[in-house]
Amino acid sequence: MMLKTSCIQALRAAVRFWLAPVLLIFAILACGTSVTQTPYYTCPTAIPPTQAPQPTYLPGTPIPFPTLLPLPPTPYIITPPQDFYRGDAVFVGQMSAALRLRFRLRNVQSSPAQPLNGVPRNLYTWRLEILNLGSEIYETIPIALMLISRLDTANGQQNGSWTPSESAMQAAGFTNENYDPLMPGITRIYRLAAYVPAGTVLQFTYLLDGDGNNQITWVNTTNPYCSGDVAN
Repeated sequence: MMLKTSCIQALRAAVRFWLAPVLLIFAILACGTSVTQTPYYTCPTAIPPTQAPQPTYLPGTPIPFPTLLPLPPTPYIITPPQDFYRGDAVFVGQMSAALRLRFRLRNVQSSPAQPLNGVPRNLYTWRLEILNLGSEIYETIPIALMLISRLDTANGQQNGSWTPSESAMQAAGFTNENYDPLMPGITRIYRLAAYVPAGTVLQFTYLLDGDGNNQITWVNTTNPYCSGDVAN
């Protein structure tokens, strides 16, 4: 326990002094909670059956009951490699699992930023909400594990890794963030900010295991098929 506590203290110190993201990731791999369970989202919206087009009948002809088109497969579930949507309640771990988490991407905003070496750029800010629904403590440092992974720019779509930075966090006014272990039953909202080339953010990525083998990806748009939440 002493070794674990010292590891977490060293990790928090690394965050305060803002080591390079790759060093933070290595630190989290040693200290944080590595998650191997597959994330998923279940659509809570009931999809009613649709009435099929009906033929025209002559007067006096008996009219049969309307034919209903078959229902789409239910429930509608998203799992990787599909993207989730901004605002989706993404779960990791099944009901009653010791490690059960709910993730949600919220409040994505963009503003023009001072050009860097004459190159236009934007400041993007967002919130990552994590609820610990299990009985185990969850330890994470989202500034080292979450990034912007796809942009739409004047030159077309670009894939990459645009990570939060000290300068972006300060420009957004995000200071004194809480990265303490997330205890069971607790919800925490992590504020994040990153500079990106001028354009629109299309995708965010959160690394569940630190090395990208298990991750959550969100597209920066609301779910066009579902609304509301399922029970935790």
